[in-house]
Amino acid sequence: MSQAFEAVRQQPWGKRDADRHLAKTVTHGRKGIAYQATKLLIRAYRLYQRARIRSAPRQDVPSQPAEAERLVLISHHILTGDDRAAVSERAGDLAFLCHDLIPTLRPDLVGMSPGESRFGSYLEHLVRSGAPAFCASDEVGATLTDHMQQAGVTQPVVYRFPMPSILYETASRMGEASRIEAAEPFVLYCSTIEVRKNHILLARIWQQALDEGVKLPRLVCAGRWGWMIDPLRAYLKAHPRLLERVTFTGAISDEELIQYYRSASFGVFPSHIEGWGYGASECLDFGIPVIVSTAPSLIEASGGLMPAIDSNDQAGWYAAIRRMAEDPDWRSLLAERIAEQHRPTPAAASWAAIKAGLQASASSRSRF
Repeated sequence: MSQAFEAVRQQPWGKRDADRHLAKTVTHGRKGIAYQATKLLIRAYRLYQRARIRSAPRQDVPSQPAEAERLVLISHHILTGDDRAAVSERAGDLAFLCHDLIPTLRPDLVGMSPGESRFGSYLEHLVRSGAPAFCASDEVGATLTDHMQQAGVTQPVVYRFPMPSILYETASRMGEASRIEAAEPFVLYCSTIEVRKNHILLARIWQQALDEGVKLPRLVCAGRWGWMIDPLRAYLKAHPRLLERVTFTGAISDEELIQYYRSASFGVFPSHIEGWGYGASECLDFGIPVIVSTAPSLIEASGGLMPAIDSNDQAGWYAAIRRMAEDPDWRSLLAERIAEQHRPTPAAASWAAIKAGLQASASSRSRF
């Protein structure tokens, strides 16, 4: 809770989604009275912080040192919400975390709300202001640079920070990072259930297996239900037998997710587009093979070590999933490759990269 309050103090202009996320973190993803009470408490504290800042005399508000920079998460709530003006006024003091450009590159996969449609122009405003970008992958950095070039904006200053293996570090602290046997073999897909994540491809593949009399392992889809999923819901309703072989867990705690990673036979990640793809890199962290789509960031997240198939190639995915399920030697070969060539990224390494970038950026600005 103290960490949640500190997050609010740093960014009192956040929105209700931020409060829900913080409350879920505090209560380890468990919904109930504790979650609702925590969410209301965080929200009340945020409103208090806003009122305190607005009512304070200007001379009483501590000024930021000239060399300081404020990190701002690229999100609809900050960049495209009502509080964008508060961010824009400080643009010269900002750096920003850039996880992806999906609202600009694939608006068909995120909806067309006013905020999403303005995402690219707000991003351009930050870059024009001189704010450096801290990108979650090399692919995102290259994509951001290309986008700005096409928009006629000066090339952005881009720093790369490695995405941390937070869940694996949590499991290690708990002494629960090693493999365990599952009562029943299963395949894991960890992500929010939304159109971009392409769950419908997996539903069609498991239905194809049922139609052909092929017994694939159970598919476990771990994650909360999101947006633009009417086609998936309609498909599941039209094929009721699927739920005999496919499980949707809904929102789960970190502890539950760790157990899934420890015991899964292998993972799948057929998303159409990503900025990184935590579900793919976390599979490698826990030593399990994963099939990914050919989205460049997913290949990067899996170190180029895992099989990659176009997200629209149902036949290719079906063949790869069947092989992974039926060929233990192939799974073992991929697991050995992970053990030899992959290492989880400590959170400290991510922060060190961000800190070094901030220092380099501040030093660069001080020369002008």
